[in-house]
Amino acid sequence: MKNAWKGLVVGALTGMVGGAAMDMAERARRTAVHVAGQAVDRAPSVAGTATQKAADLVHDADVPGRALAEHVGRSDMADRAKKMVSEVSAGLGS
Repeated sequence: MKNAWKGLVVGALTGMVGGAAMDMAERARRTAVHVAGQAVDRAPSVAGTATQKAADLVHDADVPGRALAEHVGRSDMADRAKKMVSEVSAGLGS
């Protein structure tokens, strides 16, 4: 009978540890599902914010030749090129 009590004690402790481990795993799974749901819900706004910040950084960057590129973009030649592209694309659309 001495060994039976030892078996019961070892079984109870093993069951307690196993049950606690399963409870922790279930809690971790629920937390992971909750966090994943929040990430999916917030992903578009986070991506939009990151894209806007990246665009702002690129726009504000000190790029060599930027002033020249802006000047060329405002020139008469650029206006003629835009007009020509518009006329060609309108001709292709007909």
